[in-house]
Amino acid sequence: MDNKLLWKIHNWVGLYVGVVIAFLSITGAAALFRPEVDRLLNPHLTKVAPQSEEASLTAAVQHVIATHPDHELFEVELPKPYLDTWNIRLRPKDPDPMQPTFWEVFVNPHTGEILGERNYFKSFGYFLRNIHVRLYEAQYGRQLVGLAGIALLVSTVTGLLIYGNFTKKQAFGKIRKKNLRITQADLHKFVGISALAFNLVIAITGAWLGLQVYLMEGFGMKQPNGFVRSEKPFSAEEDTCYPLDFEEILATTKREFPALDVRNIRPTTNGEGIVQVLGDVKGQAYERRSNKLYLDKRDFSTQRKYNISAQGFGDKLYYVQESFHFGDFGGLPLKLLYAVLALGSAFLSLSGFIIFLERTKKKRAQQAKYIPLRPLLIRWGGGMVAFLVIVAVLSTNFGIAVPSLLVTTGIYGFFIYLVIKAIWKRFAGARPFSGTSDSVV
Repeated sequence: MDNKLLWKIHNWVGLYVGVVIAFLSITGAAALFRPEVDRLLNPHLTKVAPQSEEASLTAAVQHVIATHPDHELFEVELPKPYLDTWNIRLRPKDPDPMQPTFWEVFVNPHTGEILGERNYFKSFGYFLRNIHVRLYEAQYGRQLVGLAGIALLVSTVTGLLIYGNFTKKQAFGKIRKKNLRITQADLHKFVGISALAFNLVIAITGAWLGLQVYLMEGFGMKQPNGFVRSEKPFSAEEDTCYPLDFEEILATTKREFPALDVRNIRPTTNGEGIVQVLGDVKGQAYERRSNKLYLDKRDFSTQRKYNISAQGFGDKLYYVQESFHFGDFGGLPLKLLYAVLALGSAFLSLSGFIIFLERTKKKRAQQAKYIPLRPLLIRWGGGMVAFLVIVAVLSTNFGIAVPSLLVTTGIYGFFIYLVIKAIWKRFAGARPFSGTSDSVV
C-alpha cells in the first residue's frame, strides 16, 4: 500500500478518534479494578470477619424476599476473593423506566445478618464499568465503543506498517532530544511497538464486544451456553414464587459438576422452572461465570451441563473475548500489567496530537483563533476530567437515568454541531480540514 495513504489514514484516525481512544484507555485502566475499588469503598458491605459457623442461605434469601415485597429475586452472588458476603440481588416487580433499580442486599454468611442495601446502579463500581463499556450513553454507546475498537485496530495496523522499517534504522529505545516533536515522535513509535500485541488484542476484542449483537445476528450465532426449555411447567407467577432449597442446589451442583466454583445462582421467572448455577472452572482463561449447570426447580435434575473446556473451538473463542479484553483471568498482577499498557495506549493518542500540533505550529500560529499547545492540552484534559467527575457524581447520587440522558444529549448534540460546522465550512468555501486547533477538535 502507498505509504502516503497509510500516513493519511493513520493521521485521520488519530486526530478524529484519538480522543475517544484515549478516553476509553484511561477508563478501561480504571474499570479493571472495579471489584477491588468497590471492596475498598464499601467494606461494611463486602467484608466480614471469618467464623466457623455458617448461616442458612435458604433462610437468608427467604427473609430478604419477605422484607422486600415489591421486588423479586434475580440471583444470589456467593462469596469470592473480593466479596466475603452473600449478595442477594432483586429486581422491582413494577420497574420505573425513569428510575431503574437493581437492588442488592448484603448478608453476613456466618450470622444471616443483613449488613446493608443499595441500588447497584448508584454504585461507583457500576459507574466505572458503564463509562467504559457504554460511555454512559444508553442507546448506542456500546456500539460507539465497538467502532472505536475498529479505529484502534486500523491505527495500530497502519502504525506498524509505517514505523516497522523505522525500528530497523534506529536502536530500540533511543529517544532523540532535538525538539519536542522529535522526542514525542520517538516515544510514540517505541510505545506503539511495545504495546503492539496488547493494542491488537484490545482492538479486536473491543470491537467484538461493542458490536456483538449485530455480528451475532449477521452470522446467525446464538449464545453458546444458553438453554431454553421447550415446555413451561409453571406460570410466570408460580415460577417467581417457587420456594427453593439453596443448600440442596449447592449440594447437587457439587455432585453433578464438581469442577464448578459456583459464583451465582439465578432462578427463572418466566415459567420454565429452571435454576441456573453459574461459575468458573479452575485453570480456565474464559469469561467469568460462563460455565453453567441448569437444574429443574422441582427435583433438581440436571437439564444441561455446560463446561467450556468440553466445547469446540468456536465456543472457546467466543468466551476468551471479554476475559482477554479485561485481563480477568490472571489475578491482580495481570490487571496491573493491563493498566500500564492501557495508559500507554492513551499516551499514543496524546503524543499523536502533540506531534501533529507541533508539525503544524507555524501554520496554526497565523490563524486568529490560534491556541498554544499547553493551554490546548490543559483545556482538553481538564474537560475530560470534568466530564468524568460530573457523570460520577450524578451516577452515584441519581442512578443511571439522569447522567445517561445528559451524556446522550451531549454526545449527539456534539455530533450534530460537528456536522453543521462541516457543512457551513464547505458552503463557505473553507477547506474541510484547515489544520487549526478548532479543526483538531
